Amino acid sequence: MDFIECIRDGIDRNDELSEGLYSLILFGSHVRGDFIDDVSDLDFFAVLKGESHDSIILRLKAIIEEYTEQIKYRQVNLAWEHLDNLDDPMNKGYPFKFLTFYQEDFIENHVVVYGKDIVSLLPRYDWEGLLRWRAERLLTNIKRDRDKPEMLRLGAGEVIKLIALMGGAKSIDKADITSTLEVLGDDEALEIFSAYLNGRELEHTKEYWANFMRSRIKKMFEGYG
Repeated sequence: MDFIECIRDGIDRNDELSEGLYSLILFGSHVRGDFIDDVSDLDFFAVLKGESHDSIILRLKAIIEEYTEQIKYRQVNLAWEHLDNLDDPMNKGYPFKFLTFYQEDFIENHVVVYGKDIVSLLPRYDWEGLLRWRAERLLTNIKRDRDKPEMLRLGAGEVIKLIALMGGAKSIDKADITSTLEVLGDDEALEIFSAYLNGRELEHTKEYWANFMRSRIKKMFEGYG
């Protein structure tokens, strides 16, 4: 990953970034090995030392985009959090899914681009509690995104990951999700997930996506626990 050295050098040449940035981490599919050209996002996480963030994040994203032009990503995602909030992201700051529900995947599949690793700073949450929290959050998002079919489609993808994880998937690796859906015999979920892997958008209404999410979450948790 030659671009990592370039990003690191770019940060070192900028006093504001080198002083305000505790850590910059690359995580997700590009590290995990199931990145798909023109379909997958390039995911970064910045941890900031101080309270200032707007100018730091803008400068940092510009550097990242400059040195990753050769990668055929869908978009660059740059999430950020203050260092003081990492000991409990669920209740402090913002509960990013990669720090909470997908924390194990983040821990196993990340590269420190700049600064220090943060794994030792993260708490470990109860899995049963995370399952219910994730389901409730997805249901809340249906209401929030009820007039945004693209966001509902993405939400349906998150529900499918939840289906697979509750159905025995050991990770969120795309091959693991696919094989678990095949074992479960969930043709509808498999069709949706396969369309995503192939960069193809299914022509469903926002009502379809909302109903898919609600019905599947309800079915998953009937009699659970």
